[in-house]
Amino acid sequence: MSKQDLEPYRQNLQYKQAFEDLGVNLAEVFEFTPMDLDLENQRLENLLNFTLKYQQYGSQELMELEEGRFCFPPIFPGISPESDWYRFELWLLNQPTRKTIVEQLPQTFKIKNPDEIPEAEIDQELEKLLVAVDQAGYGIALCEGTPARLVYKAVLEWVGEEFELTGSGSGGWVFDGCSGYCPACMQRPWCSSGQENCWKEDEEAGKMTLTDELKPYVSASPQSLAILQESQTEKDAYMAKFMEEHKNSGADEIGDFEEDDWKVKLN
Repeated sequence: MSKQDLEPYRQNLQYKQAFEDLGVNLAEVFEFTPMDLDLENQRLENLLNFTLKYQQYGSQELMELEEGRFCFPPIFPGISPESDWYRFELWLLNQPTRKTIVEQLPQTFKIKNPDEIPEAEIDQELEKLLVAVDQAGYGIALCEGTPARLVYKAVLEWVGEEFELTGSGSGGWVFDGCSGYCPACMQRPWCSSGQENCWKEDEEAGKMTLTDELKPYVSASPQSLAILQESQTEKDAYMAKFMEEHKNSGADEIGDFEEDDWKVKLN
């Protein structure tokens, strides 16, 4: 391998050594791209230059005063200027940039096993859990009508996951429980999209596909498949008409079509 071919590897090692000399864990705020070393080196250089410049100024306020208010750290993932600054400064202090929500709940709050909560108490315990999650700066936006016990279990799984910290006043993560795959969703019977989209699994089952955990609460009938098919046919027809009307339009015009417009026209 020629000296020229080795240069990207040499630069990569130099950049990484520079961060080691700074005493920080690069993996906390950086996306490595070993299959594209040139891209990785460019990102490393940008982050290193920003970090060294920040250390010269000593604070976000002074750096923004000199560099401009639209100056913010090139870290990964980039969420918002406020969040990126918050995590960048935590990183330089060798503090965690991500935590589970459980770690951020009030110390006085005790999570209970949902299987051990009596039916008469599940609504009250769910409300306590939602309040604690809200106090930690996170939101819950599940479909109205979803049984409290199912919601409790879903939220309990979610709060055990790690999330990038955002800091106060810069927004936070919101859990809507939607993966986009309706047949596996515990919210499907109470979700407008779940009740309107017909999946291959529904066709094969001859009815709306529901997860086993929903059996104590609802049961699908063959009639549900007909409803799904009718709704899906309406959607497909509308989309086909829309694409035909806009086939000569630029991508920008189609991109301006909002999801809310879709819902309004379907309704």
